[in-house]
Amino acid sequence: MKQDGRSLSHDVLEAYRLSAIKLHKENVRIDVIAESFGVTPQAVYKWIRTASEHGIKALRSTKAPGPAPSLEEGQLYKLLSLLKRPASEYNYATDLWSGPRIRHFIRKRYGVTYHPKHMPRFLRRLGLVLKFPERRALEQDPVAIRKWKKGRLPKLLEYAKKKRGLMFYADESLISLIPYVGKTWALPDARPLVRVSGLRGQHIGVTAAVNAKGRLCFELTGEKEKFTAKVFLRFIRKMRQEYPSRSIVLIVDGAPIHKAKVVKAYEFSNKQWLRLEILPAYSPELNPTEKAWDFLKTKKMNGSQAQSKKQLRGEVSKSMRSLKKNTVRVSSFFNASK
Repeated sequence: MKQDGRSLSHDVLEAYRLSAIKLHKENVRIDVIAESFGVTPQAVYKWIRTASEHGIKALRSTKAPGPAPSLEEGQLYKLLSLLKRPASEYNYATDLWSGPRIRHFIRKRYGVTYHPKHMPRFLRRLGLVLKFPERRALEQDPVAIRKWKKGRLPKLLEYAKKKRGLMFYADESLISLIPYVGKTWALPDARPLVRVSGLRGQHIGVTAAVNAKGRLCFELTGEKEKFTAKVFLRFIRKMRQEYPSRSIVLIVDGAPIHKAKVVKAYEFSNKQWLRLEILPAYSPELNPTEKAWDFLKTKKMNGSQAQSKKQLRGEVSKSMRSLKKNTVRVSSFFNASK
């Protein structure tokens, strides 16, 4: 059956057109060329005429430019600046910008309606990407955060510099026997499988402190220990053993064990080398140690196959020792917390 070429793909048509011109130059008859490619003679004549008038390049496939954008360039720049703000500031129920929500926002603000199927491509053209948002507590005090960043933190840095001291951020975390399981590379038709422990309530406690220069101190809790002021003080003493000649500024969250009377008494009696600072409430993003926990659970111990607390303790200890040696990685936690 003869075709006029419109039902063929762009790549196939391009190959046909170029081959037809070559055959025509070799004096092959038009009807023979049309028959060999399954197209009409009129299509071949059209290709020959186009090449003659506009050159061989005119026969190559070109991507259709598509319709002109509905928003002008200036409006697109303005839209980007508006989308940097939380959606809740424009009377939406939450802070997040979904595709349908942006589509509604554009229609409401500019009177322009985009087709739902076109929104992903339109948003990528704007330079937007899908991301998992960080969680921030509703109870967080923005004023306290600003005071910390603009006031207290610079003073602490200056204090540590004058004392030739080391500034650390410290935190505690539980590493569960039921591990985090992330993504893995696999063949398209394969169903990835990883066997992990199903025992609940089994975990190892870790206290750690990180430094912007890549230093890391850590300690695992005992078999039946919980996080207490006593355990926290033992960790501070361990830090003192590692850095016996340096002053230490230790920044922690407002957990009760960090503000216990025995801890305050220890700080006062050792104020010549120790200073404790409490972060603003509900602000884990200010503590780079949170990034260390994330790296430990999602990268170092991703899909752990430990079957007992003893095996888990060994894996945690090994992973933390490895991280302690990786000063570049530890330093990167501070870049991610800015």
